[in-house]
Amino acid sequence: MTRWTTAIAVLIIAVACVNAEDAAKAEFGLVVYKLGEKYATDDKAGETIDSLADYLDKNVAGADFTRLGVRNKPADALKLFADEKKPVGVAIVSPGFYFSHKADLKLTALAEAQRGGKDGEQYSLVGAAEMKEYPAGKKVATSMTADLDWLNKAVLRAPEGAKPIEWVQYDNLADAGYEIIDKEDGAPDFVLVDRATLEIFAKDSDLKSLKTGLQSELLPQDLVVEVDGRLGDKRADLKKVLGALDQNEAGKKLGENLQSPKFPAPVDARLEKVAKWYDTK
Repeated sequence: MTRWTTAIAVLIIAVACVNAEDAAKAEFGLVVYKLGEKYATDDKAGETIDSLADYLDKNVAGADFTRLGVRNKPADALKLFADEKKPVGVAIVSPGFYFSHKADLKLTALAEAQRGGKDGEQYSLVGAAEMKEYPAGKKVATSMTADLDWLNKAVLRAPEGAKPIEWVQYDNLADAGYEIIDKEDGAPDFVLVDRATLEIFAKDSDLKSLKTGLQSELLPQDLVVEVDGRLGDKRADLKKVLGALDQNEAGKKLGENLQSPKFPAPVDARLEKVAKWYDTK
């Protein structure tokens, strides 16, 4: 065999080995659903989620993750989960979606986001006057009307016999705050904000005049979930990689883009608490 033919043979073997390695990788579809986030679309967030998939490919041995879609409405997210031709292996979903569909979609919570490095999420009512009690019958602005169960069963649960809150959708909660300050006709009575938005309000020269009142209990943030046990022997590695995202430079950069420095294991007691609320008719 000549040197030339030997070189070709070596190249063919190398390519075959690479192809065999790729073929041996387990493939997992990745879906992201973020309730009430207008930028949670493939156009706006697709590149970031592709970066997450690439990072997982490099750090979870024998796995190949592919973005299937980024959505901000539950009905649109469900369509992705229903596509049998492109099975979803893992997803990042808003907690309300998890509690509503953990049984029918066979979801298992593996990790939880820590937006801004904070554990859990807490919502606050802000308005012209401080409201410490449940705002029975009041008009409350929120960006999450696509999931009323989450609002009514977890975020602000009505006392027995109380008139329900009238939830009003605002894609930009600052607009609702300005309407309250300006006493515009049809303005909401209060605005429901998460901790990150509350910090933004506190830094605004006008919005900081609004009073903070009733707060929710500490609730789960977005959850990384496995679908129907499809991760198999990759489950433990995925959890380890997500929990240590902040331990290397590439992971830190990705965490900044995802607005969560790492994804540790969820707090079981918190999940169990909210699950009981959802199970109560």
